[in-house]
Amino acid sequence: KELFQVLTPKEKQCLPPASDLWVGIISARRATKPQGLKDLIIVQAAFRASGVEPVWYVDEPSLDAYKKLGLNAKVGGKLTHARNMALKDAAKAGKACVQVSDDISRWEYRHGPRATEKGDEAANRAHDAAERYVISPVGAARFALAKLRAKNGPKLAGVYPLGSCSRAFGHAEEGRNHFILGDFFVVDVKSTVDFDSKLTLKEDYDFTCSHLQKYGEVLRCNRMILDVAHYSNAGGAVSIRNAAEEQKNIATLVKKWGISTIRKHPTRENEVMLHWPLKKQKAATAAKISAKKDSKAGSKSGHSSSSSGGSPRKVIKTGKLKK
Repeated sequence: KELFQVLTPKEKQCLPPASDLWVGIISARRATKPQGLKDLIIVQAAFRASGVEPVWYVDEPSLDAYKKLGLNAKVGGKLTHARNMALKDAAKAGKACVQVSDDISRWEYRHGPRATEKGDEAANRAHDAAERYVISPVGAARFALAKLRAKNGPKLAGVYPLGSCSRAFGHAEEGRNHFILGDFFVVDVKSTVDFDSKLTLKEDYDFTCSHLQKYGEVLRCNRMILDVAHYSNAGGAVSIRNAAEEQKNIATLVKKWGISTIRKHPTRENEVMLHWPLKKQKAATAAKISAKKDSKAGSKSGHSSSSSGGSPRKVIKTGKLKK
């Protein structure tokens, strides 16, 4: 409840019930390992505590092991195939799709004013003075979706991609052209963007770019963070995470989006940074606005014109759907 008080009046009006969420947990080969079992139990319990039963998208050989734990599991296949399956299942159910990694132990939100001075020291002071909320994953998803729907444009929302958001206190609370981490994100209903099946890693960079290209912006909650451990755990994407695989996927991203958009990280090996220029964002937004105007103009033209027989067309007015 404290988290939702952070929302603006408009965002509160867009706050969805938990029943509006389709939660898909992407997992593989983790139901028989001690650390994996611990992680799965933590994530499952976090959602069940809020009355939500997630669907686990897992590899076929591990399906029985997941089901023996009492999890609602189905075969998802490889990473991007499982992600796209979750998106399709959510769309069929008419719900927003929440995708989650299987080893998140904590969701957290920091609420406080932005630093008034530049630099890390000022940002750290603002971060330390902010209120700290340890939140549920369902609360986090509803919060992000409320903000997303209040914008009435972007279809993808996510969290700050680092374990601490102290540096983010030197910037705006929300990012509009920033990378959306694949460990926890929300895709609203009617999004038509899928994951690229050619990618085996870093698929979230491509997914972010595709949303930016199609909808003009995304929404990143720069005060919301996760405690996640998949770089060191056993199973899941880690089984195919090596330098050669990383570089292959980076090459695919650069070829698709350009070296000015997908940039080599200056300090972290086999990592990249997403730089989506504002001019690209403005162009995508302008195209979206233009398409809406053309659609409205065509609709008005159709309403006022006559059929071949000279009789005016009958206009059927429809009410606005309640969210």
